[in-house]
Amino acid sequence: MNLQTKLYILIIFNLLFLLAASLLYFESQFITYFIYISLAAALVNVLGYFSILKSNNDSKNKINALERKIDELEQTHQQQILYIKNQEDEIVKQLESIKEQRNIIEFQKQELEDSITYAFRIQQAILPPRSYIDKILSDYFIFYLPKSIVSGDFYFVEQEGDYSIIAAVDCTGHGVPGAMMSVIGYDLLNQAVKINHITKPSDILSFVDDGVSTFLRQINDESGVHDGMDISIVSINKQFRIVEFAGAYHELYYSHKGEMFEIKGDKLPIGMNIDGVVDQYTNHGIPVDKGDMLYIFSDGFADQFGGKENKKFKYKALKNLLLEICSRNCDEQKEILAHNFIEWQGVNEQVDDVLIIGIRI
Repeated sequence: MNLQTKLYILIIFNLLFLLAASLLYFESQFITYFIYISLAAALVNVLGYFSILKSNNDSKNKINALERKIDELEQTHQQQILYIKNQEDEIVKQLESIKEQRNIIEFQKQELEDSITYAFRIQQAILPPRSYIDKILSDYFIFYLPKSIVSGDFYFVEQEGDYSIIAAVDCTGHGVPGAMMSVIGYDLLNQAVKINHITKPSDILSFVDDGVSTFLRQINDESGVHDGMDISIVSINKQFRIVEFAGAYHELYYSHKGEMFEIKGDKLPIGMNIDGVVDQYTNHGIPVDKGDMLYIFSDGFADQFGGKENKKFKYKALKNLLLEICSRNCDEQKEILAHNFIEWQGVNEQVDDVLIIGIRI
């Protein structure tokens, strides 16, 4: 019950009391009752007054409490607004910092891509073009699939007198580090064949072995660089149908009379001659007939993971595959190898550069 309602009730009660008192006044025998009623009315008035006063004070206290609560809520609200604003400012600063870092990363990425693209152009300029190889080899294929834009694998094809020199080279690593090694390797092979007129495969390997160790200052481990390369190299004299092979950690497959034969290379890498002694490699003569196929390669195809069991392709499977396709023309062989590699790889990442060279005698 609010204050206004209580006042209305008190006024009505007093009016009723006055009316009753007037009636009793004219009746003298009721004077005593009049006194009692007056006292009762006075008591009720006093109690009503205090009740109204108390109710009024309670209302004020409630109002004050509500006002304090409102002030507290308003203060809390203002603090929350300030906190949110500070958070927004911090987020804006962080976003600006992230954008700045992203721009720096994108710039560095672009510089790296430009450098790799330029390295690719240099490597492509070094590799002999098909038009040049066609003058040296009449029937051949080169299946070349770098893991990255640039490659640690490369092929070398040159003519020196009556001898066609073909090499499949696998440098340490892949990508840019491998590509840098490939430039060194190609230059040394070119020096051996075109400048020093070396045509014997084992002697070419020894020349390159000495050159890598010297160029990279590996003797006595002076530079601490332990990079090198693995090479398969063949020399073909078409006039006398003489084929020679030497390998540094790489082998050669050749088809002959319906079978696939293997000649292993020496377990001696190119380079890393810490003792300063040049490695001596074994030279192999290969009995071939017209129509036989020679295959030299890097380890990228055999080492590729894939298939149902997600395992390496392996050299035995590669040898069997080459035996199956060796009677086909070279273009078809290349297509079959590419198809088999992609099918075997599936969703797996390419693990290394891939190089296979096939030559028809």
